[in-house]
Amino acid sequence: MKCAHATSPVTNALLSLVVAFAVACGSGPLPGDAPSDDTPSDDSEEAGGTYAPFDPAQGKLDDLDAQLGGSLSFDAACEPGERVVVAAVGDLLLHSGLQKQASAVSDRFVSLWKAVADLLDVADITYANLEGATARGVTASGKVVPDPGLTFDKKVYTSYPQFNYNPLLLDDLVATGFDVVSTANNHSLDRRSIGVDRTVDALRAAGLPFTGTRRRDELAAAWYALTEAGGLTIAWLACTYGTNGIPDPYHQVLSCFSDTDEVEASVRALVADPEIDAVIVTPHWGLQYEATPRARQIKLAHRLLEAGALAVVGGHPHVLQPWERYVTADGRETFVLYSLGNFVSSQIGMARRTTIVLYLGLTRNADGEVLLNGARYVPLYMHGRESGVWSVKAMDRASEPTAARKLVTDMLGTDNLQPADEPLQITPACP
Repeated sequence: MKCAHATSPVTNALLSLVVAFAVACGSGPLPGDAPSDDTPSDDSEEAGGTYAPFDPAQGKLDDLDAQLGGSLSFDAACEPGERVVVAAVGDLLLHSGLQKQASAVSDRFVSLWKAVADLLDVADITYANLEGATARGVTASGKVVPDPGLTFDKKVYTSYPQFNYNPLLLDDLVATGFDVVSTANNHSLDRRSIGVDRTVDALRAAGLPFTGTRRRDELAAAWYALTEAGGLTIAWLACTYGTNGIPDPYHQVLSCFSDTDEVEASVRALVADPEIDAVIVTPHWGLQYEATPRARQIKLAHRLLEAGALAVVGGHPHVLQPWERYVTADGRETFVLYSLGNFVSSQIGMARRTTIVLYLGLTRNADGEVLLNGARYVPLYMHGRESGVWSVKAMDRASEPTAARKLVTDMLGTDNLQPADEPLQITPACP
């Protein structure tokens, strides 16, 4: 059967079928086109696609000059000033087993990441991508029904292909120390427009800043979120390549590519705000299961960094992609990590279970400039498929395939490797 998007009004039930079909089929590239970043989503637990390993030569293609992967350092590493450490992790993609576990144990969703909570606690600001809705009492078709509470009922709270999580997830993120999440991704509209509204309400009730989506009745609302630590105010701006073919009639989700001019203008406006010290953009982009970023990602990252962003930290491929130190035309040192992969999920395959905690160090110097002083990482691996007890753990602390550690170190080098059980040192070479 040929995939197509519905253009005429349909019933809620039929719309659910159409959207599920769109998730599976997607729009895909036109005949003769190069593969598009707007690929079909397959966030299922099944294999779904073949892992494509990292190819550092890709950064030299298509008239690009991107030094992808390997060891990384910054000229301002030892410059004195106020310092802040940002920690970032990848996708919170809660498949059925993870939601069932959270509803059955006393520490709920924290059980999924408590083994690495101390690695997050050492940072001043912690970020994650919230991949799915937290819409209380809403079905996949957008129908409002009585909420079942903390349970995986397969009606309100569901897994692939349309994710919705109990809002208690947000309380558990806050309790762990998460400070900001991205809500712009291909699952933003998994509970339709009302689902975005209720997710926004739940985030506000939990006191968790978010970026990339907005309520239908707040269409003038800012897309960004602010975090403050150590005297620095950081603006976060999220966008996504698409929403799995689900229409966005109220423009509740910021698009990286359809709204590129708006994204860039937002970055420039935030940079110009004297109350904001730095801007970090968190795009949802790229080809799933490919460890090498595409030219489209690289070009957008460089465009936003040239617009004034200090860092770009991406997601969506469900596998780790490399980082890059990028020097802008005006001489600023900036940073990109093209994909953090999955933080917690039950996807199959070593590459999809391999990720990192990324640490970025920021310094505000005597001139008031905010500079990058360093980047470090701790390799992580998602356990649970064999035991049935789901938990992401530092590779230093648990057994994992040797190939998983090699995947990370081959991509990011070993100079920036942070041992999990040693004090965090963003700039170990400084006196």
